[in-house]
Amino acid sequence: MAHVIDEIGEFDPESSVLLLGSGFSLGATNIGNGTPPNGKGLRRHFIEQLKLPADTDYDLQVLSEEFAENDPEKLRDELYRIFRLTELTSGQTAVLNEPWRRIYSTNYDDAVELHRLKKKVPPNAYDISEPVPNKLPHGAVVHLHGSIRLITPDNVMKSIVLGEGSYVNQYVVRSLWYDQFQRDVAFASTLYIVGYSLADYHIAGLLLANPKLAERTVFIQGPTVDDTFLRRTKQFGRTMFIGTDGFAEMLTRVPRSAAPSLDNLRSFRSMSPLRDKKAVARPTATEVFDLLVYGDFDPGRLARSQPGQEYAIARADSVRAAAEAIESKASLVVDGRLGNGKTIFLHLLAFELSSRGWTCLQLQLGHPDLPREVTALAEEDRVVVFVDQYSAAQDSLRGLREALPKAKLVVEVRTGTFEVRFHEFVQLLPKPFDRVSLNRLTRPEMTAFSQLCESAGLDAPAEDHRGDLRDLLLNVFKNAAVRERVKEALAPLFEKRATRRILTMTMLIATHQVSVGASFVRTVVGEDPFMALKPLEDLSHEIFETSADGFRARSSVFSSFVIAEFIAAEEIADAVVEVTLAASQRRRERPYRILMSNMIAYSSLRRTLRGKGDPDTVIASIYERLRYDERVNGEPLFWLQYAIAMAEKPRLDTADEFIANAYRKAEHLQGFHTYQIDTQAFRIALLRATKQSTGQAVFNIDAVLRGIERIDAMLDDGSHRSFAVKVLDNVQPFVAARLGDLAAGERTALQFWLLKVAKSLALLPDDFKATAGSEAVRKNVEAAAAMFVDQR
Repeated sequence: MAHVIDEIGEFDPESSVLLLGSGFSLGATNIGNGTPPNGKGLRRHFIEQLKLPADTDYDLQVLSEEFAENDPEKLRDELYRIFRLTELTSGQTAVLNEPWRRIYSTNYDDAVELHRLKKKVPPNAYDISEPVPNKLPHGAVVHLHGSIRLITPDNVMKSIVLGEGSYVNQYVVRSLWYDQFQRDVAFASTLYIVGYSLADYHIAGLLLANPKLAERTVFIQGPTVDDTFLRRTKQFGRTMFIGTDGFAEMLTRVPRSAAPSLDNLRSFRSMSPLRDKKAVARPTATEVFDLLVYGDFDPGRLARSQPGQEYAIARADSVRAAAEAIESKASLVVDGRLGNGKTIFLHLLAFELSSRGWTCLQLQLGHPDLPREVTALAEEDRVVVFVDQYSAAQDSLRGLREALPKAKLVVEVRTGTFEVRFHEFVQLLPKPFDRVSLNRLTRPEMTAFSQLCESAGLDAPAEDHRGDLRDLLLNVFKNAAVRERVKEALAPLFEKRATRRILTMTMLIATHQVSVGASFVRTVVGEDPFMALKPLEDLSHEIFETSADGFRARSSVFSSFVIAEFIAAEEIADAVVEVTLAASQRRRERPYRILMSNMIAYSSLRRTLRGKGDPDTVIASIYERLRYDERVNGEPLFWLQYAIAMAEKPRLDTADEFIANAYRKAEHLQGFHTYQIDTQAFRIALLRATKQSTGQAVFNIDAVLRGIERIDAMLDDGSHRSFAVKVLDNVQPFVAARLGDLAAGERTALQFWLLKVAKSLALLPDDFKATAGSEAVRKNVEAAAAMFVDQR
C-alpha cells in the first residue's frame, strides 16, 4: 500500500473527477437481493427471460427492444428490480464520502443517490435525458448512460443506454453532457476510474487518446493483475490493482493537497520566464520558420532568447509603455488586429513586469478551482492577471476585479472589438485604464523582422513597408517557395476526409480568433480530432494547439492563408453551416454565441470567400441552408445578416422584409438591443429611397426620418456609436438624389435631423474621432444639410 500511495502522490478530491464503471457496484445489494450484473450479465438475464438459446449472440439493445416490445412496463420493472440498490459495501461508502468535484457514472444503478439519501443530503443527480443546467453544483453525479431512478415505461428505451445501438444513437445526437464531461475532465487534477471493464467501450469512447489527459488518469481495478487490461488501457492512463476497498483504504492514508498558494495554482498559469529551467540555446532556423509560418509559438523558447531578437521581435517601445502603464494605472488593454502578435506581446510584457518584481498570471477560464484560488490571491501584492480572450472572459471580469482589488489586469482584445464595445471596457475594467495598440511596426521593428525572416531562410519584406505584422506575414506566404512548402506539408491532412474537415473548420474558426473544445470538433466532424490526427502527430503539432480543454489552429494568419489558397468555396460553405449549427446548440455559452455570430456575419463571409467565384451566391446558399434550423431561424441577427446579403445583390425589397423579420424575432427575446438592426434598417431605407425613380414622392420618408432619429440617439451612446457613424455615409447620396422630391414638411424635418446629427458628431470624444474617422462623416452630413439652403 505504501508503494501505491507514493505513486498516486497528493490527493485533492475537490478538484478531482470520479468515473464509476460497471465494476464499482460489485458487492452492493439490490432489491432482488443479488449483485447488479454488468452488461454481459444483463444480456444473459434477458436471454433467459425471453427463453432464447443460451448461445444467442444478440446485442443487448436488440434483446431490450424484444423484451419491451409488448410490455415496456415489464422491462422498466425488471431493470428497477435488478439495479435499484439497498445496501453499499463499506469500501463503496468510503469512496463516496469524499467531496469529489464531480462524479460520472456509466452504471444504471443508484449507488451515489442511495449513499446521499442515507447521509440526508441532496442527491444532485442528473442523466442524459435532462438538459444541462447553467451551473452544475459541486459534487453532482451525472449518469452518462441513464439512471434507474428516472426511467418510466414511456421513456425506458430512450433514457437508458442499453448496448451498442443506443450508444451509437447517443453518439449521433452528441449529447451536451459529453461537452460537460470534457470540461470537467480538462480541469480535473486527477480522473479516477473505478471498475472499468474491457467490455465497457462506452468509457473508452469518452476518453481522449491524449497524453496530457493520460498523465492524470488512474484506473482502479480488482486486486488481480490483468496483463491484457494493462496492454489495452496503456494509452489512457495508469492502473492500480487494489479494488474498491483498497482504493478506499488508500484515500485514508494518502496526503491531501495543500491549500492554494502562488506555488500551486491551477486556474492561473504562471507567465514567469524563470519557470522554464532548460539550458539556454539559440533558436534554430526551423523553430523560427515554424513560428512565422505556422504560428507554433513556444513561450519557453521566447524566454530563453531574451533579451535578443533571434526568435521574435522585441517590440521594446510598446513593452516599455505597457509596463509603465501597469505601474501607474489599474488595468491595461492590449489591442491589435487579427494576427498582429498579441499573444507574443503579452509574454514579452510579462517578462518585463517579472523583472520589475510583479507576479504575472494568465487566467485559465472555466477552471473549477478559480473561486478558492482567487480568495488565496486576494491579499497578494504586485500581481498582474493576464486575460487573453476578452469575449470569453467578459462575464468573469467584474467578479475578478471585485475579488482581486489589489491586482492589475491586462486584457487582450481585437481592435475592432475594442472600438465597438468600448463602453463595456469602461464598465468592466478597474479605473484608470490605459491602452497599447499593436497595429503598426516602428522602423527598428521592421528591421528586426527582416533579419528574423532572413535567419529562417525566408524572403525579407521591403524596407519601406510599414504595414501590420499580419500583412508582412501574408507577404511571406505569397513567396512561391513558401507556398509550395506549405502545400507539400499539408498534403497528408488533405488525403482523408476527416482530417481535411478538421483542418478546414479549425482554421475557419481561427480566422475569428476563437478557440473551441475538442468535443466541439468531434460534434461537427464526427470523429475525435486527437484520434484522427494521431498518425500525423508531428505535423498536427506544428499547426494545431491541442490540450484536454482546447483545440485551435496556432496561427490566425496562417489559417487565413490556407483557407484562401487551398480550400474550395463549397467546403467553406459546408464548414460554416456545420459549425454554426453546432454552435447554436451551445449558444447559452458566450464563446459559442460569439462564434455563431461571427460565422454568419455577411462581411466575414464575403472576406473569407474573396477570389472564389461568385461569393454572394455562395453566401445566399449558406443562409438558405441555415434558415431551416429553428435555432438559427429564431435569431434576429441571422435575419439581419441575410438582409445585408440581399441589399448587396441588390434585392432591397427582400432586404426590407428580412429586416422587419429581424425586428419581429427581437421582440420575443427579453433584453435584446436592436441597434445593429436599426443601423441596417436605416441604410436599407436610404438605399431604397435613393433607387426609387425621381419625380415621385419618397415612399418611405417616414422610415428614413425614424432611422436618422435612432442614429442620433446611438451617437450619444458609447456602446452603439461606431455602428451609427458607418451608416451615415449613405445620407449625402440620398439627399443629392431625392431632395427635389421631398415635400416642404419633409425637408424641414430632414434638415433638422441632419444638423442635429452633425452637432452630435462634433461632440464625440477626441479619441473616438481619431479611430473611427467620424470627422469626415460629419463633413459629409453637413454638406448634405447645406443642400437644403442651396435649394432655397
